[in-house]
Amino acid sequence: MDNHKEKEAIEELTRAIAFKADVHLLHLRAAFYEHIGDVPSALRDCRAALSVDPNHQEMLELHNRVNSQEP
Repeated sequence: MDNHKEKEAIEELTRAIAFKADVHLLHLRAAFYEHIGDVPSALRDCRAALSVDPNHQEMLELHNRVNSQEP
């Protein structure tokens, strides 16, 4: 995230997720979305990941943080 290439990273993660939806990839993409201020996309990824693993602690934390940013 330090190189300000978030959009390229999101595109790459999207391709990987299309190949295999993985909780860790969804978590990473949600974090990138949060970083660029795309709250709806971050929440979508959080919810998708939590539907697979509702006890994923890092995703729960990210979801709560992002959810508090929604208007």
